[in-house]
Amino acid sequence: MHKSFLPFRGGHYAPVMTNVRDMATPPPGLFVLWYNAFASSNKYIDRNGNGFNRINLENINPRLPPIEVSTNLDAFASIPTVFWASNFKVLGARYMAGISANYISADVSVITERNGAILDTTFTRRANEKVSGISDLFVAPIGLSWGLDNADVTFLYGFYAPTGKYETGGNDNVGLGFWTHQFQGYGYFYPVEDKSRALMLGLTYETNSKIEDADVRPGDRFSLEYGISQYFTERLEVSIQGGHNWQIGDDNGEDIYWDATFHDRKSSLGFGLSYWIWKDHLQMNFKYAFDYGIRQRYKNNLYFLNLVFVPDILTGNQVQN
Repeated sequence: MHKSFLPFRGGHYAPVMTNVRDMATPPPGLFVLWYNAFASSNKYIDRNGNGFNRINLENINPRLPPIEVSTNLDAFASIPTVFWASNFKVLGARYMAGISANYISADVSVITERNGAILDTTFTRRANEKVSGISDLFVAPIGLSWGLDNADVTFLYGFYAPTGKYETGGNDNVGLGFWTHQFQGYGYFYPVEDKSRALMLGLTYETNSKIEDADVRPGDRFSLEYGISQYFTERLEVSIQGGHNWQIGDDNGEDIYWDATFHDRKSSLGFGLSYWIWKDHLQMNFKYAFDYGIRQRYKNNLYFLNLVFVPDILTGNQVQN
């Protein structure tokens, strides 16, 4: 039996989730990062850039009135991450590696209304779905970061394993159901000597495997990110951050029933405020972002609460007696 699934789906990577300086060259040691994102939306944007708010039935029967549709999405993602930066160099760069888990909770509701045959009557139906659980695992075994006098350059390779619950046609999926190989390159420029100001440019490329139990391979994706970070004191940082995420390759496979030449995309712009609660050890970052330029995606308002903890362990330094 053929199992249907949604032709619109984002990739694993989400621009603007991390902090501006997270991919700069770190000192050696262990780092714990905890990303928390809240998304809220009441609008799905179709492939033509229009809000999806009605289903026209005139092609079935010209006498049938359209069905009005309203949607609402509330979602939460929590991503604890552990990264380790070595005290040795590979190709002149500091070697890094990390791993992230991903917990997702989402509540989606759809309300439809249709005029009845009797004047001033409408038929209303509401559908609601709630899902939550551990989603796909991210592993980054290869990270190289070159720290220069007034610039940093970082390369990172990682993959997403489909460990989250997924079944084609299921309504309680928390995983995407496919593997992703992810390649990232970030550059930083520091225009002032004390590096209190940083300009960031980041590129991310995703290539995907076939979806589990379906002959569909989602198209490759590309993300472009940029940002500026300014420290006003040793503890207080303000940032502006933007990102664009595009599907750049066609979906392909025998089970595709949609027009795969239409690609989804979205852009986001965020404003952040960070403070080192415990100087050089514990930082809290709050960020607000919004989506624009949407195609085949929900248009979200986004709120982030991110924590960075530096425990000063596994630095490779010798303990002095």
